[in-house]
Amino acid sequence: MDAAAAADRAELRTYADVEEFFNNMSSEGPSAQDRIDYIVPYIISLLPPPFIPAPDAADASDSEDEHFSLTSSSSSSSDDPAGAFFLPAQGDGQDRISRLTNDLLANVISRLPTKESARTMVLSSRWRGLWPATPLLVDDAHLRYPGESREIPGFHAARAITRCVAAHPGPVRGVRVTRTSFHAQEYALQRIVSGLAAKNVQDLVLFNRPWPLNMPLPDGVLRCASLARLYLGVWHFPDTAAHRPNLPNLQELGLFHTIIADSDIDALLARCRKLKVLSFAMSYNCASRLRVRSRSLSAVVEWRCSLEEILVDDAPCLERLLFDSIGERRLLKIVQAPRLEVLGFLDLQLHELQIGGIVIKAGMNVRARAMLPSLKIFAVKVRFSDQTEVKMLPTLLRCFPSLETLHVMSIPGSPDTVVPAGFWESLGSCDCLRSHLKTLVLHGFQNLNQELLFLNYILEKGKMLKTVCIVRSEIDDFLAEACHMVPAEVGPTSGFILERGTPSGGSTGSDISVCPASRFWSFQHAIDLSVKDPFYASRHEVTWIACRTEDESLCL
Repeated sequence: MDAAAAADRAELRTYADVEEFFNNMSSEGPSAQDRIDYIVPYIISLLPPPFIPAPDAADASDSEDEHFSLTSSSSSSSDDPAGAFFLPAQGDGQDRISRLTNDLLANVISRLPTKESARTMVLSSRWRGLWPATPLLVDDAHLRYPGESREIPGFHAARAITRCVAAHPGPVRGVRVTRTSFHAQEYALQRIVSGLAAKNVQDLVLFNRPWPLNMPLPDGVLRCASLARLYLGVWHFPDTAAHRPNLPNLQELGLFHTIIADSDIDALLARCRKLKVLSFAMSYNCASRLRVRSRSLSAVVEWRCSLEEILVDDAPCLERLLFDSIGERRLLKIVQAPRLEVLGFLDLQLHELQIGGIVIKAGMNVRARAMLPSLKIFAVKVRFSDQTEVKMLPTLLRCFPSLETLHVMSIPGSPDTVVPAGFWESLGSCDCLRSHLKTLVLHGFQNLNQELLFLNYILEKGKMLKTVCIVRSEIDDFLAEACHMVPAEVGPTSGFILERGTPSGGSTGSDISVCPASRFWSFQHAIDLSVKDPFYASRHEVTWIACRTEDESLCL
């Protein structure tokens, strides 16, 4: 991922620029091809899971003709290995599966890999019409030659996908292409896209496998009006001024390692009026500015991209703004997002936050225009060895008066500056600590003095605080320092939770239950709107009870 971080310092407008940039880095490590060969599997791993997992290589035991002959129905079921899936029930010799209704049989077919689902047509005359009546699923991971590696030659894979789409009357439920190189297969790629558009494809994952890198995305993809979900990887995005997008039903869009101009993103947001989730993973924007202006977007995710600025200009429905940033320092501007509830991870070293046109600085007097009253969950990365970053924490709390869950990730750093003695003791409270903050989640704490002082500040001022979650691996060490007594069996060592029984009177004198917790943060959780908090998951297999003693130490 170091290449993506370094790309922040370069102007990358084409994949030729990317390749040249990687080659110039070859003296420092792998070649351009090796870097891309490492990046592509990584970004594919970020994708939502396939509808049907790929079969094991041992299952690929068919000849080439059987593998790709998707329309033949003349074979005998007794000669076809697929028939083994539908053996008669043992004991009475009756075929009970064929007695099921067509709807149930279609459901069975929809759960089979691409090849096996098509070959059910040869089982009997009744089965012959079921596959064409079942919405089509195609995954190039299911289309392999026996004895070969998972990487299928581009010609054969493109031919198989084309024939599969052509043989089915539609509609196409989903197509996932992540292992196919379309080099010298531009015509086949155009045919595939045209066929999918004609048969109302709903879900499309389309990746190009290098080399060469500089493959233009077929503009026909932008005219698949039936698409509800679209993920694109390793493409040069077409000029939307010449090819206007027509994606009226698109709700989820992901751009992975894609080169796209800022104007093309603006055009997509303007034309995709049902879009709810927009995500970028290791993509290159020209000129590195993401402007969010959409009346429908609920979530925006930036994952390790080369961006210089993120501007939330006008997003009345935006509820989540999530990023896992690397590289150079960048500006995050939030102008109009009245429903924003989840924000993070804000990295205090990489991000300069601006709310309502006001740059947020440590120790500033926070005015109403610099607040986000809708925010409920906030995640921040902070170096407790850095005085400026430590002083930003109480300032940020004043910016989010209705905050309910606070995530703080402690990042190791050299002690460049020293936080003045008595800093936390001198601070007053704020709206969120007095009335709203219920959960504090501490990631990667290292038992530093400033970390413990911060924790003590939240425990003292948090009048509504009910849960403190410590997500770390050395739970024994932390408990040994914080408590008089450590249980003999600590249980899972991913973290623990402190739960208080009463919401009033601060944390002093309240009972606390302690149980494990684990980190949850990932790209797939970030884009999943059903996940309430994408940053952590609590676990309650083991529970302890703790309380505050008179000398303010925890006792289990």
